Amino acid sequence: MSWLKCRCGNIIRDNSDYIDYKGHIMPDQDEGDYFDRAEEIIKSDNPDKNSLMFDFLCEINDKIIYQCTECGRLYIEGEEQYYCFMPENHDNKNILKSVHGEKWKGFLHAEWNEKKYEWQEYKGYVCANVNYPCESIHSDDRQEIIDGYYRLLDELKQVGVIRYATLRINEKLIHEWNNS
Repeated sequence: MSWLKCRCGNIIRDNSDYIDYKGHIMPDQDEGDYFDRAEEIIKSDNPDKNSLMFDFLCEINDKIIYQCTECGRLYIEGEEQYYCFMPENHDNKNILKSVHGEKWKGFLHAEWNEKKYEWQEYKGYVCANVNYPCESIHSDDRQEIIDGYYRLLDELKQVGVIRYATLRINEKLIHEWNNS
């Protein structure tokens, strides 16, 4: 799903990773099977157990849940449709945010390309996926993108909300930072 229209009219988009209004739920009846299979892989003598565990984690049969950021409605994935639930209390529209809240460590990406495609409005962007207030940058100016990336990276490092950052110029990785 790339987007879902909420009953209030808001468009719920799903076109990136680590979205703070998206989550996954697993039926309680399946939880035991999940842990049994994980334990089986961990205890196995299979030399390829890391690959088995990765495949297993990618195949988890969970359901996707979205929360509308405007009205708070919840949409839970069903067999062929999403089921809508309206909360009694409209105050909390962030129930799917990380348990770390504003301190969740996110990502920073910046890219600038000399060639601007027909569908692009600008040659470059700097975009942070963090639970911290910061503005994205869009520009045709290469230096503005580079300066904006380093300025925002420093700010996010100071407040402790960044885990990974990349800067690409003409599709070449120029800078990479990892908090690990």
